Amino acid sequence: MCESILSFGQRGGHFFQCPSRREAMRLPKKLASLLSSRQLQYVHHVALGFEDSFLITWRDNNGHNRIDSDGLPLELREFLYARDPQRGFERDFSRIQCSIGPYNASFFVHDGSAYRWLNLPPKLLLALQSRINDGNWTDRPRLVALGANDNFVLITDKHAPVWTLNNYDSLSNLLDSLALQNRGIADIHSITLHAHRFGSFITQSRNGTLSHENLPSHSIPALQEMVAPILKDSKEAERRPLARRESDLRDTLQRRSSNLQQRAQLRREWTDSKQQFTAQAKGIKLSLSINLSAGGLARLLG
Repeated sequence: MCESILSFGQRGGHFFQCPSRREAMRLPKKLASLLSSRQLQYVHHVALGFEDSFLITWRDNNGHNRIDSDGLPLELREFLYARDPQRGFERDFSRIQCSIGPYNASFFVHDGSAYRWLNLPPKLLLALQSRINDGNWTDRPRLVALGANDNFVLITDKHAPVWTLNNYDSLSNLLDSLALQNRGIADIHSITLHAHRFGSFITQSRNGTLSHENLPSHSIPALQEMVAPILKDSKEAERRPLARRESDLRDTLQRRSSNLQQRAQLRREWTDSKQQFTAQAKGIKLSLSINLSAGGLARLLG
C-alpha cells in the first residue's frame, strides 16, 4: 500500500496526493501559497475544514518537519502546537493524522503516541473509551473518519470496525459486506468521509484500489487522475518490504528511546490524570488527550 492524502473542505476544496501525483482545487489561499513555496519538499498530511480552515504538516528542504494551520479550534491548536519544558514541539509532525467534523465542531487527532478528540458522536466516544484500560489502549484506533450528522467510521489495529453511516448508505453496505469476509476490514487502508456532503466518501484498499460515491462534480476528474498513480505507487511500495521493515525498526528504536526518557515524567503526572467537561449551549463538550509510553503509562489531560 502507499500513503495517500484524500481530503475535502466545506467550500468545495479538495487535496489528493500520493507519492507520484497531486491534485488540488479551491484551496484556502494561505494553503495554496504554502504548497507553491520552494521551501516545501514533501507534504505529510492535509486536513481541510470549515470555510478556509486547514491543517498541513510538511518537510522542508533542510529535512525539518513543520506544521501550518489556519482557523482550527483552540483545543486542536493546543494539541498540535504543544511544547515540552525545553520549548521544543511535543508532537511528531511527520505522523499526525487528523479528521475534522462538520463546521469544525469535532475532531480526532493523533501522532501515534498522543491522542486528542473533541465532541465526538456518543457511539464513537463509547467505542474509544471501551478500548482504554488503566490508561492503556487495549486496541488502539487505526482509522477514524468523521462525517456529517454524527456519522463516523472507526477501525482499530485489530481490524475491529465500528460505524454509524445513516447518511452514507453505500459505504455502510460496503462495510457490512467486508465485515463478513476473511480479512475484509483489514484490507481497508483509508476512508475519507466528506463532512459537508451526505453520501460522499472515498475508500482506499491496501492494494491501492479506490472506491467512491457522490463526490462533488469538479472532484471526480481529479480523483480519476489519481487512480493509476495510487495503484502504481502501491505496487512499488510492496516491492520494498525490506526497506520498510528497516525504516520501521529505526522508528521503533527512536520512539523507544524517547519513551524511556518520558517515563519518569509520566509516572509523576499519572496521579493528576483527568477528563475535563465544559458546558456548552448545545450540551457537553468533551476534550480528552492521551499520551502513551512504552511502559504502558498514560496521562489524561483536559
